[in-house]
Amino acid sequence: MTNQAFPSVNDIEPSWADIATTFTIGGGELIEMADIAGLKWSRKVDVGERRGASGGRVMARTTGSGSQDASVTLYRSGLRRLIRGLMKHPSSIGRGTQRRIAVVAFDIVVQHTPPGEIDIYISKLKGCRYLGDSDDMKEGSDADKIEVTLNPIEIVNIIDGQEVVLV
Repeated sequence: MTNQAFPSVNDIEPSWADIATTFTIGGGELIEMADIAGLKWSRKVDVGERRGASGGRVMARTTGSGSQDASVTLYRSGLRRLIRGLMKHPSSIGRGTQRRIAVVAFDIVVQHTPPGEIDIYISKLKGCRYLGDSDDMKEGSDADKIEVTLNPIEIVNIIDGQEVVLV
């Protein structure tokens, strides 16, 4: 029993160095994104309750509804590549010379494969919209990075060809 109390040091977990990220814009253009510094998402289920005349105890719960949050931090060159891809979509046409990129939906597929493994760990952020960005420029030798606020419709993990969702 004592031997099983500690994790095996022989396993290798995927890391940022093992990642591949692609953006598919409006079901069309595919952008392989190497100029990405970080990607963050979360998902949760909000559950309703039925209490009734039970002294305040929960008697039943609803299946609930899901909500998703996401952001991506891109290097300046990656941001420019994403914006150019969004600008090409027909729904981005605005007034005069303006392009409306926040109305264009895109998917992000994230894949990891650790060295020596055959499994591919896949997550997919579906129907994302570019809702805003935040630039934090400062003195120094670090590369310029911009955080982009995303609004995904659904976030799934793909395991054995099946999309795994919360609800």
